[in-house]
Amino acid sequence: MRTRYLLCYDVRDDRRLRRTIAVAEAWGERIQYSVFVCDLTDVERARLEGALRDVLDVAVDRALLIDLGPSQGGSADRFHWISRPERLYDPSQPFVV
Repeated sequence: MRTRYLLCYDVRDDRRLRRTIAVAEAWGERIQYSVFVCDLTDVERARLEGALRDVLDVAVDRALLIDLGPSQGGSADRFHWISRPERLYDPSQPFVV
């Protein structure tokens, strides 16, 4: 069974930030600059946590994984936006953080 998680992070170093973004993009869908929605099994959650621990400096960086309950197989499109969501970046263009 999959569970929906909200992943948020604050990373102080540019190199670690780029690596954290790559990990987050591999496991979830971006809904804000440092906020992702991830539908994960227990094994996938453990792997995501391990991948984040490998790139973060836990003494100064922060990452939070919030359990939102069972996933129903949909994407982040099931969220009900109050304001108009904007595309944060164009994936076909270079992205500099």
